[in-house]
Amino acid sequence: MIKDDRHARIVSMLEECEELSIHDLARRLGRVSSVTVRRDVSELAAKGLLQRTHGRVCRPGRVESTQFEGGHSIHDQVGDVDAIVLPPIEGRGAETLRGMARRRQIPFLAESSPQDGGVYIGPDNFTVGRELGNRAGRALSGKIEAACVLLVSLERLPNTRSRCDGFIKGFSETFKGSVRSWRVDGRGSFRIALSACLDAFAAHPDINVAFGVNDHSILAALEASETRGIDDVQGFVVGGEGGSLFDVLQTNGKLRACAALFPEIVGILAVDVLAAALRGQAMPREVRTPHAVLTPENLNEYYRREPSGWTLMSETERRLLPSWHVMPEAGPKRVIGFVPHYPAHDWYRNMIRAMRMRTEALGYELRIAAPQAGIARELQSLRRLIARAAAARIQPGETILLNAGEISLMLADELSVIHDVTVVTNALDVMERLQGRADLKVILTSGEYQAKQHCLVGPSVGALFETLRVDKAFLSVDGITARFGLSSTDERLALAARRFVDASRETLVLADHSVMGIDANHRIVPTRAVAEVITDSGSLPADRHALTATGTRVTVADEEESGRDFSSTWLAGTPP
Repeated sequence: MIKDDRHARIVSMLEECEELSIHDLARRLGRVSSVTVRRDVSELAAKGLLQRTHGRVCRPGRVESTQFEGGHSIHDQVGDVDAIVLPPIEGRGAETLRGMARRRQIPFLAESSPQDGGVYIGPDNFTVGRELGNRAGRALSGKIEAACVLLVSLERLPNTRSRCDGFIKGFSETFKGSVRSWRVDGRGSFRIALSACLDAFAAHPDINVAFGVNDHSILAALEASETRGIDDVQGFVVGGEGGSLFDVLQTNGKLRACAALFPEIVGILAVDVLAAALRGQAMPREVRTPHAVLTPENLNEYYRREPSGWTLMSETERRLLPSWHVMPEAGPKRVIGFVPHYPAHDWYRNMIRAMRMRTEALGYELRIAAPQAGIARELQSLRRLIARAAAARIQPGETILLNAGEISLMLADELSVIHDVTVVTNALDVMERLQGRADLKVILTSGEYQAKQHCLVGPSVGALFETLRVDKAFLSVDGITARFGLSSTDERLALAARRFVDASRETLVLADHSVMGIDANHRIVPTRAVAEVITDSGSLPADRHALTATGTRVTVADEEESGRDFSSTWLAGTPP
C-alpha cells in the first residue's frame, strides 16, 4: 500500500471511530508494520490532520471537544455504575460494553438503536421518517411535477437506515407525480456527506428534494446544492440535534421541515426509567420517545432562541414528558453511566445537559465516559476472568509456560494462591511479578531482548527446551481463527510462541473477544495444536463454533454471568 493511500485510510478510520491506537490502525490497515503506522501518524499530525494523545490517535480538536458544560470532562468511570445508557457504538468494543452490562446485571438502555441485552429508548425511526415523507409529499404535490430525491443516509446504523426507508416510502405515498431517488452514504461525517452530495448533484442536476437522516446529512446536502448552483431544492431532515440546524430552518428557505427527536426529552426519560429500575420496578421492553415535525412557522412553539443558543421551552418539555414524576431518593447516591460515541455532537451535548440536571434533581450521579475508556476497563475485567479460569487448570507440581502479554501477566498474579509450580517464561514482566515467591520456581529463557514487549526472542529461546518439557503452555496471542490458527503481529514473537507449543504437552490460548476471529500477520501454529481456548462471551458464537469444529475445546470464562430478563412493556407517557 502506497503512503498516500495509507494516509487517506487512516484519516477515514478516524472519521468513523474518532479514536484508535497504533495497534488498532496497523491491524485495520493489514500487512503494515507498527513502525510504518507511527511514521504515518507523525506526518499526518504535522499536517494537522490528526492529533496524538495518551498513546492514541484521534481527530483534530477531539481532546478539547470532550469538555462539557460546568467543567465536567469525559473520564473512565463506567466500570462500577449502577445503570448505563449506551448509544449504537460499533465494532468489537461495543460488545465489550454490552457484555459488561449483562455480566453485572445492571439496567441497560440502548439509545437510538436496539442492542442485544438492552432496552431500546428512542423513536420508531421508520414511522418518523414515513410521517415526515407524507408531509413532504403533500406539501410538494402540485408545486413540482416530478420529484428527484437525494437521500443522505448513514448506512452502518439500522436506525438511520430505517429513517431513510420510511421517508421515501411516505413521500411516494402522498406525492402526486413521478418519484426517482438516489441514496448516498454520509457515514456520519459532514465532510464525507458533502463530498458524496457534490457528486450526486453533479451527476443528477435535476435533484429537487433532499432528505437527511441527521443534522449533518441535510446541512451537507444543502451546502452542496449551493456550491453546484442548484437553487430549486427542498430539504427535509430527521434530527433536530442542536442550534445550527434550527438557525438554518428559521432563515434558509430550502430547509422546509425537521422531524425533531428532542435529545433533551430522551435524556430526561433515560434517567427516569433507570431510576425506576434501580428502585425495584421492572424494566420495560422498550421506551418510545416523542417526536414532532418542526417548520419555520412553528419552530418558536417548541424552541426559544437565546443568546447562548436554542433552548427547549419549559411548557413544551412538560407537554412532551409523561405525566408521572420520579421523586428524589434518600440514601446512598446511585450512579448512572453514559457512553456517548460522538460527545462533541449537539445531540449528545443536549442529552448530557438534560441528564445531568435530572440526575442532580433526583439525588443521583451521572458519569460520562468515552467509549474507548469504558471498553479498555471492561476488557481488563474480562482478561482477568480469563486469567482466573486459566489458573484453575494449574495443579501443584506442574511446570507451566507463559509468554509475553497482558493476560499472561494477570495469570502470574493469579498464581499467588497456587504453590509448588515451576514457571518458564520469556517475559521479563512475568519474571519480575513473580520474584520473591519462595513457593514458585521461575526459569527465564535465553534470547535477544525485545524492548517493545519487554521479553526475549530469537532462535536461542528454544535452547532451553532441548532438556526441558513443560506440562502446559498458556499463550497470549494477537489473533486466532479456525482457518489460520494462532497468530501474532510480530514475526519473532510468533517464532518464540511456536517453540513454546512444541515444548509443551498441552497448549491453552488466552484470547479475549478482541482477538477472536482475527488473523494477525504471522501464524504461530494451526488450531489443531491447541487443546483449549479460554475466551469471554463477547466473542462471536460463529468463531467459537468454528474452533470447536477443529477439535479445540472452547471455554467462555464469564459464561455463568447472564443478563436480566425483561418482561414488561412501557411507552413514554405511561407510568412504569
